Amino acid sequence: MKVLKLSLVLVLLISIGSILPIFGQLYPEPPSTTLNNTQQNQVELTDKGSIKVGFYTDPEKPNTSNQTKFYISFLNKDTDLIQQHIDYKVSVMKGTDQIYGIPVAHTAEGTIHVPFQFTEVGTYQVVVEVDGILFQPITPETATFTVGVGSSGVPEFPASAAIILVIGIVSIIALSARSQLISTS
Repeated sequence: MKVLKLSLVLVLLISIGSILPIFGQLYPEPPSTTLNNTQQNQVELTDKGSIKVGFYTDPEKPNTSNQTKFYISFLNKDTDLIQQHIDYKVSVMKGTDQIYGIPVAHTAEGTIHVPFQFTEVGTYQVVVEVDGILFQPITPETATFTVGVGSSGVPEFPASAAIILVIGIVSIIALSARSQLISTS
């Protein structure tokens, strides 16, 4: 009887140990959809004023443990609508050092997504250079965005996983107490 109960406790522990990682894979943290953070949602007119550049990050608060995506949109300065057919460059700067760069590229849609992995905590500048609008070359114009990067934090422990863990622990305690009562009676 003790072997059966010990096996039951062992199976319960293994189940909890395998459920929690699976739970994290089934229900990953959704991407940020709110754009109210100043760092995340910025719109700047280029230095020469020909076009606006919209910029936000996902996650909202970039860190060194997760890849960050820069969402960049090019907006008509008069209508604030997406401007199609833009020639652009993107650079990530830390101080005066360029740590990442995209050479001249073209977007037909007027929006781009740039994945980037920060390796150090600090303040960075993302410089977006516009070199052409509607297939017409222009004198390069830039818009600069500041991004603060934090250290990789401890991931949140989902409340439902905590509930499963508590139920498992209470079950183990109850089974242990019951097995002691049965064996001493």
